[in-house]
Amino acid sequence: MKNITVALCIDERGGMIFNKRRVSRDRVLIAELVGSVEGKIYISEYSLRIFEPHKERVVVCDDPIRECPEGAVCFIENTPVEPYLGDISSFIIYNWNTMYPYDVCFTIDLEKEGFTKVSESEFEGSSHDNITKGVYVR
Repeated sequence: MKNITVALCIDERGGMIFNKRRVSRDRVLIAELVGSVEGKIYISEYSLRIFEPHKERVVVCDDPIRECPEGAVCFIENTPVEPYLGDISSFIIYNWNTMYPYDVCFTIDLEKEGFTKVSESEFEGSSHDNITKGVYVR
């Protein structure tokens, strides 16, 4: 196990990408993520646009989960997580509390995979009145 944290955004059904558009486009959410973790956040080129105001805090790479070093955080929007599940020690999941059509979906049953929710908080985003942040650890 590599012991990394994966951060991602989903809707109520686990949708991550809808109509080929990102679920995660919320500047308050991105600022919250950047402010809540230490060190660099590993992202794909696809995610760079939403991290532009915080570009000094990110590392852009081809495969953020694979390239994320031990103990670091990566942010995923359109990358399957399942192949890397053995390397993930925690998840930060932002939930929109709404439903969209989706093309890419987060399908991992966190409880079945040994993850436990250790915290939950809510905040108002720039695009949604209510975003729930859940932190899950193994």
